[in-house]
Amino acid sequence: MPKTKLFLHIGHGKTGTSAIQSALAMAAEDLLGQQILYPIEPIEREKAARLEITSGNWKQHPEQHLSEQLVELVLTHKTHNCIVLSSESLFWHVTSLLDRTEHWRDYLDIQVILAVRDLEEMLSSEYQQRVKRHGEQRPFEQFLRNRHFVSSHHKKAAEVLTELDAANIPTTVINYSNNKRTIAELIFRAIGAEQLFPRVAMEGKVINRSLSQKELQTLTVVNALYHAKFPWISARLSDALAKQLPYVLSQKCRLSKNSRDKLYSLNREHLDVINQHLSPEEALTTRPQQPIEEDPAIVRERNQRIREEEQQSLDLISSTLMVAIQQDQLSKRLSNGTVDALIQLSHSPDLSQESRVELLEIAKFNRPQGQRLSKLLDQARLRADG
Repeated sequence: MPKTKLFLHIGHGKTGTSAIQSALAMAAEDLLGQQILYPIEPIEREKAARLEITSGNWKQHPEQHLSEQLVELVLTHKTHNCIVLSSESLFWHVTSLLDRTEHWRDYLDIQVILAVRDLEEMLSSEYQQRVKRHGEQRPFEQFLRNRHFVSSHHKKAAEVLTELDAANIPTTVINYSNNKRTIAELIFRAIGAEQLFPRVAMEGKVINRSLSQKELQTLTVVNALYHAKFPWISARLSDALAKQLPYVLSQKCRLSKNSRDKLYSLNREHLDVINQHLSPEEALTTRPQQPIEEDPAIVRERNQRIREEEQQSLDLISSTLMVAIQQDQLSKRLSNGTVDALIQLSHSPDLSQESRVELLEIAKFNRPQGQRLSKLLDQARLRADG
C-alpha cells in the first residue's frame, strides 16, 4: 500500500489559523478534485466558510493515541493520496508521534506546517485572549512577570522543531508577522494547491481581530468589576467589538524598556532555534527594535483615526454592557456589590455623559432609597442635558 501524504498544519495559536481554516473549508470541494482531502464535518465546514471562528478539522481523542488516530484516518480514506489536517491543538501533541514511529511510518508521509510570530506580537495577542475569554484584569507587564517573561509558545516551537528535525520529518515554517495578509495563501502553497486558494472570497476579510489599547484597558476594568459575577461578560463585549467594529486599528501592548530587554534576553535561545528554519529576511526579531521615525503627517492621521475609533469602541462597550446587565435584571436584582461597582464605573473619565446616566439609572433601579445615588444621577443628567 503506497503511503498517504499527510500535511499537519499545527498552528501555533494567534497566527491566522481561523482565516486559514476558513479558506480550507471554502476550497474543500476544489481540493478534493485535486485528490487533496480536507476532512471536516458539514456543520463545521459551513461555520468556517461563513468566517466564524472554529478549531479546525482535528480534535483530540484522549482515549486514542495520535498515531492511531492518524492511521485510522488514512485507512478510512484509502482512495485519497493527500490529506490535510489543521488545528492549533496539534502544536502541543505532534511530537507524541515520535514515540510511536513504528505504528505509522508504513502508512504516512508526514509534513508539518508551523506558523510562528514575533515575540512581542505573540505575547500581546496571548494576553488579549486572556482578557477577552478568561477575565484577565492585570496590566500587560504584570501578566508577563507572572510568566517570568518566558513565551511558552516560542519555547514549545523550538522544542517541536528540534524533535522533528531529529526524526527527519520535513517542516515548513512561516513567519506570520511578515505575512499576515497572505498567511492562508502561503498554507495553500505549502500543500501544493496555491491555484485553489479562494482569493475572491477571502479578499479583505478580518476574522477575530485584536483589540486596541483603549479597548483592552476598558475590558480589564470591566473584568475587575464584573467577571466574578458575570464570567461571560468579557467574551460578550469582545465578540461585539470584533463583529460590529472589525476594522479598528490594533496596537501592540505597551512595555517599559527594562521589561522589553528582559523579554528578549530570556527568549533569545528559543528564537534562535526557530530562526534556523527561516530565511534571514523572514527571521523573527531577536532584539528590541529602535523606534522608527515616521512622517509627522502620517502620525497625526493615525492618531486621529485612533481617537475616533476609541470613541466608537467605548460607545459600543457601554451599550453592550447596558443590555447585558439589563437582561440580567429581568431575573433578579443586582447585589449591593454590583451596584457599588456600577457607581464606581460611572466615575470613569472615558465614559460618555449618556453612558454615565445609564449606569447610574441601573444602580438607582436596584437601590431606590439611595439618597447619595439620587444626587449623583441628578448631576449626571444635568451634565448630559447641558
